[in-house]
Amino acid sequence: MLNTELCACGSGLRGIRCCGADFTAVPDATSLEILNPKAVEATNLFNEKNFRDAEALALKILDIAPNQRAALRVLFEIRRAENKPGVAEVLARRLASIPAESNAVAAAAQLHLAQMLVAQSRHADAEPAAQAAVKLSPRDANTHHVMGVVLTETGQVHAGERHYRTAMRLLGRDDGTVLANLAWNLKLQGRLDEAAGIYEQALANRPDNPRGIGGFAQVEAGRGRLPQAMVLLDQALATWPNDRTLRLLRALADLQDEQFDAVIARLNGPLEGLMPPELAARGQAAQRLGHITDAVAAFATAKQMQRERYGQRYEPAAFLQKAEACKAFFTADQMLNLPRAASGDGPQPVFLLGFARSGTSLLEQMLAKLPGFAAADGLAPVSALVSMATKLAANGAGADYPQVLANIAVGDGQMIPSQLREQYMANLSIAGVIQPDTKFIIDRAPDNHWHLGLIKLLFPDAPVIHLLRHPLDIMLSNFGQDRRLEANCGVSMVATARHYDVSMSMIKHYRGQLALRYLPVRYEPLVSDPLAVLQNIVKFIGAAPVKLPSKAALRINAFQPSPRIPAHVAVQQPLHERGAYRYRAYEAALPQLFNEVRPILEGWIEALGYGASV
Repeated sequence: MLNTELCACGSGLRGIRCCGADFTAVPDATSLEILNPKAVEATNLFNEKNFRDAEALALKILDIAPNQRAALRVLFEIRRAENKPGVAEVLARRLASIPAESNAVAAAAQLHLAQMLVAQSRHADAEPAAQAAVKLSPRDANTHHVMGVVLTETGQVHAGERHYRTAMRLLGRDDGTVLANLAWNLKLQGRLDEAAGIYEQALANRPDNPRGIGGFAQVEAGRGRLPQAMVLLDQALATWPNDRTLRLLRALADLQDEQFDAVIARLNGPLEGLMPPELAARGQAAQRLGHITDAVAAFATAKQMQRERYGQRYEPAAFLQKAEACKAFFTADQMLNLPRAASGDGPQPVFLLGFARSGTSLLEQMLAKLPGFAAADGLAPVSALVSMATKLAANGAGADYPQVLANIAVGDGQMIPSQLREQYMANLSIAGVIQPDTKFIIDRAPDNHWHLGLIKLLFPDAPVIHLLRHPLDIMLSNFGQDRRLEANCGVSMVATARHYDVSMSMIKHYRGQLALRYLPVRYEPLVSDPLAVLQNIVKFIGAAPVKLPSKAALRINAFQPSPRIPAHVAVQQPLHERGAYRYRAYEAALPQLFNEVRPILEGWIEALGYGASV
């Protein structure tokens, strides 16, 4: 009996000719040739915008031969035009998997899949298809451009830059879109002067690019040229008055300029009609105006929207598993058996620890103002060495990190820590962090707390500075941000509290098992008496006497132009104490806000010395 049940994916095909098809038993190339005229007819119908007949014919062809490429492409384009991304992805992946008559055809299928995933901001998912497209068609500028986008948006900025420049070389001409994307990549590297110059080229080539103008405005703000950024955005909004991204960027410029009423005026209307980044900006403006209830309403609506509209969930399982593995391996006894990297010449890393919004960016800004100190800004994190460490230590055998590091105690494996240390320093050099006068590198990678065991093997004597802040202030500060955090823990205050507990437990474990050069630094004294805190840090690090900024200069926290500017400098503010114990006013006004998180954090509040009286 004929199985007529349609596939659950929604393609319109029968299940046995779609997701349930046996693709080892489909028609071969010779048999497919018989259907080619009909597939050309379906393509022509689609090009003529006769979508109903094109779909009907494509479905008939695919019911006979699920691997008929042209018919599958027609069905893919129709489902994509119908705004059915799930079905379109199924069909795009099938197109990419079908053997093609040429590398060019195969590359095009992979490129379409990658572009579709990029359009959904699923850059990590797009990477395999983008890689395949480049390998299949290495002389095609589009494949390199898409690869550049994917690498840039997944944090692989230096590799992304290379692909953008390859795309420009293959094009043999200026292209406004590629240039604008290259400029954004350079912005992420902190090379803001270069980025500004390329944005000017990009916009001269393609002035009708609101995304490019928005990027240029962010670069100008990062260079300390906020008025110029505002002019760019105002001019763009005169042309595109309904562009929400431009409106948000202009509101963020007002926020940086402390024009809080202007922020709320730009982002007015019902909260449910705003997007999470808009809600975060509006809430921050309300917070600065002292409107606690309005601020919490905006922040809570943003978090609810992330969960209910966008399906974001706290996903701790992989991190809990990682915590178990690291705690089981990195013990005092195990570490005694493992070799350390030989001390090398050159700059000394200083590793910063701290949960998101604890003050590590502020401390990095302050330290970077001292002579001989350079900010790594997370461009070359220790986590980037884990794959290399696993490969070297496994020596061809399958093993998982960190257990695989047990192999470095044997034979030539004892050289691996030194190899990894050299690679870390090389990565910093490539990133432009190390300059001739650099003596100390400030590494504030957000995942340093996971890698203290590896850090101990590579840099046995490196200073480790832990930024501590009242846990409830950290919860409140993250509540008011629209940023993706580890394990998606930013989707609610409860999730943030649970992941704070995971992170702090890891640091507690490492401190109990490793002899770290560890210095706790509290956020509250950092903002109230920064000079004393800096003096203590410099002494702890063992730096030669350096001229510290005056208290007045630290208070101003003035913008300092440099060849490479950390990303967070774009919102650098004069030093203030508003964030110290801010939670008190919120808990007094809205006690229910902290009802669920206090039990999770109470142990840490006491252990860190933030008792009931604080």
